[in-house]
Amino acid sequence: MTILDTRPAPDTTRTPAPRRRRGAWRRGAVVVLATILGVLLTGALLFSLAGGRWFVISTPSMAEAAPVGTLVLTFPEPAEDIRAGDIITFHPPTAPDQTYTHRVRAITAAGGILTRGDLNGADDPWTLTGGDLVGKSITVPGLGWLIRALPILIPGIAGLWILTGRFTPGPWRLPLRVVGVPLVISVATIILRPFIGISVLTAGMAEGTPQATVVSTGMLPISVHADGGEPAHLTAGSVGQVPLPSLDRTDHYQMASALDLPATGWILLMLVCALPLLWSLACSLPALVKDRSDRA
Repeated sequence: MTILDTRPAPDTTRTPAPRRRRGAWRRGAVVVLATILGVLLTGALLFSLAGGRWFVISTPSMAEAAPVGTLVLTFPEPAEDIRAGDIITFHPPTAPDQTYTHRVRAITAAGGILTRGDLNGADDPWTLTGGDLVGKSITVPGLGWLIRALPILIPGIAGLWILTGRFTPGPWRLPLRVVGVPLVISVATIILRPFIGISVLTAGMAEGTPQATVVSTGMLPISVHADGGEPAHLTAGSVGQVPLPSLDRTDHYQMASALDLPATGWILLMLVCALPLLWSLACSLPALVKDRSDRA
């Protein structure tokens, strides 16, 4: 007697909906990233063809107008079109291999250009001519830190992607990448310190009290204080006076800095820090549960 199997054959041609959704999300992300990259590369090419150059501020001499980590975009400009108050980039006559970005303080009767950093108390010790000028500049605060971090971020993230793609099971690949990328960013942050930083300009007596003049070299608001003294509250590039009421036996002093964010700022910071974990859980837990149920 022949027994016929009347059960319907399994449908091997249908793709599970979650996989289709993940594929569509990945394709969309690739399109968005490729579009952004194409726009940036096109803009950089046009900027370069127009004679533009870019620099990253590494000293606090321009104070809040161009804090440390500011990206400076410089466009060619004839010397006769430069006016007092303009921010320019130039090679100083005394050190032509160096590049400065300072503000024009005045134009002499002979057409010479006098410059000064906003934080400096005196004019620069030179008079510029057209041959020293790189161009007139505009500033983009904070973006220079990202450019400095690229040599760390690009190989770090690329290595993470390759390792997880070759040695990690499928369900764990996304959570490891979502958690690993912030770790790479953390390494760059520890090395470069873009968020919190101070530089001591002077230290001495003021009205009979030891004081230090400090400038913030990070992007986020901070408070700076010495033991027993009142804190100075600083934003990016700003200058403050820090009282030094107590010195140790070697006449040294110690200062500490900390984030000085409002309540909304702390909430936003915590949400940003928790985002990788929340994203990893939201994307990967359903896949992990499905994988275990399929094995069972």
